[in-house]
Amino acid sequence: MFFRKITSRSNGKEYTYLKLIENYREGDKVKQRVIANLGSMDKLTPEKVNGLIAGLSKICGTACRSAHMETKQIMRYGEVLAIHKIWELLGLDKVIEDAAGPNSDYELLNISLLVELMVINQIINLQPKQSVSDWYKCLYIPSLLGKEFTAHDFCRALDMIANFKEELEKRLFEKLNSLMYINTDQAFCLLTAGMIKPALRDKLNLTSYGGYILGDPEGYQKVNIGMLVSRGGMPLGHRILRETSGDRELRSIMGYLKIAFDIDKCIFVGNRSIINYPNIDILVANNYNYIIGSKSMNKRDSELFIREWRTNKHEFQQMSEDLWLKEIKDGGTRYLLCGNPIITEQMRALLVERLDEVENDLKSVQEAVEDSRSVNGKPVFNSELSIFKDSYCCKYFEWHYDELAMKFSYRRRDGLLEQDADLAGAFLLETNNDFLRGQEILKAYASLAVLAESFSEIKNFESWPNLLHAEQKVSAYTFVCILAAIVEKTMERLMRQAGLSLNARQALLLLEDIKVVINQIDGQEFKSVTNISKSQEDILNAIGLFKEQRWLF
Repeated sequence: MFFRKITSRSNGKEYTYLKLIENYREGDKVKQRVIANLGSMDKLTPEKVNGLIAGLSKICGTACRSAHMETKQIMRYGEVLAIHKIWELLGLDKVIEDAAGPNSDYELLNISLLVELMVINQIINLQPKQSVSDWYKCLYIPSLLGKEFTAHDFCRALDMIANFKEELEKRLFEKLNSLMYINTDQAFCLLTAGMIKPALRDKLNLTSYGGYILGDPEGYQKVNIGMLVSRGGMPLGHRILRETSGDRELRSIMGYLKIAFDIDKCIFVGNRSIINYPNIDILVANNYNYIIGSKSMNKRDSELFIREWRTNKHEFQQMSEDLWLKEIKDGGTRYLLCGNPIITEQMRALLVERLDEVENDLKSVQEAVEDSRSVNGKPVFNSELSIFKDSYCCKYFEWHYDELAMKFSYRRRDGLLEQDADLAGAFLLETNNDFLRGQEILKAYASLAVLAESFSEIKNFESWPNLLHAEQKVSAYTFVCILAAIVEKTMERLMRQAGLSLNARQALLLLEDIKVVINQIDGQEFKSVTNISKSQEDILNAIGLFKEQRWLF
């Protein structure tokens, strides 16, 4: 026998009743019948339920005692379950197994599970305080049950990734192509830079591999990356670039795109506003297709933007509420002037407010000089006051103290204020590409800039005792980041198809609240999942995680 909730609807209201059901056999079939109706669930208060339990225990001669419940562990589940679902959808276990080939260590190492744990760590553990070999124990994944991994296991997994990284990228591309449309008429190569974070040393204090440039293992180390991305924004692979890379290395990237992905055209994308890629001018000199962004514009570009923004704003095309675009051609080069009127107004308001405060302080200095002169004819002026060292005062005000006239004066540089406000939301794109429309160039650059942000800090997942083959090991770290980006992009595609306007990070943040709670009741362990809200339900359904796929094992 067992209890069952029965829900019915009458006159627009929903009613829930509790019934006692019994299974019985009729011939070869098992049927059910109602033994007792226990009434409306609304009327079954905790006191009544406990009374029913006590009465039943008394009649049956079973001792009724209060259960002792203790919460043993709360584990991360919602976001982990979502990432694991995308991992399964992409068939990454099989991709890794096939790329590794016949290897006796494969099954023994559980390499695909180790890589999956590092990918999950890359996506959701944004400010790590533990090495991955300690951190993974807070995750609930059924395939983890009964398994324990050490730092050495993760290091060996990274070693194996480094050994067959290119084969992995090829097989992953084949799998992506079988699941979704990947535009292969051209690709982007994002030239960017990342910083390898220093590894969190373990108790054994192993020699830590700090980064691409072997040096102080406790410091951040810079690495140059050529990130290969499809026209639709899906990451495909990467190359580690030398600090002094040149035309030969760029041609090697073009060759790899053809061999691995059958892509003939590539647009190199870089940024002059930060020290990302030291030889970016090689792109221009050797006539590669390029898109170069400049947020910190030089004087010539700043003057060009301000002139066009102020006098020809009607010629800008409004792409969205916060982004306006105008294209200017100069021979074979196209310049895309991009402005953000919302940021401009926000910056103007911020500057006006701060400069009003500075001006009030300067007026106080002026009044103090005047007052002291009128009292004893000898004004008091102190050039060491903190206001004269204020950065806003130094930049936006000119002041002068005339010792002979014993007067203090100042002037506000409103023209500079307006210039900085206009430039606050501005950036310039330069390209020699002649077949992409301006809107697509801007969209591609913006999405690649977001992708580059996720590679600005590359995790050093474990202390690495072996310092040989440094470039391969950095490549393994970077490949984990590429896998994480592919998982996020795939998740975003599925949500977009389901009509959800969320990016992967927003969705995973919402799913964070779903936990697995492990309780112990009278010595017996029980697992339960916390309540799932409608917004969380929508995300899980969008990626194909329906209720029956969320059962705990």
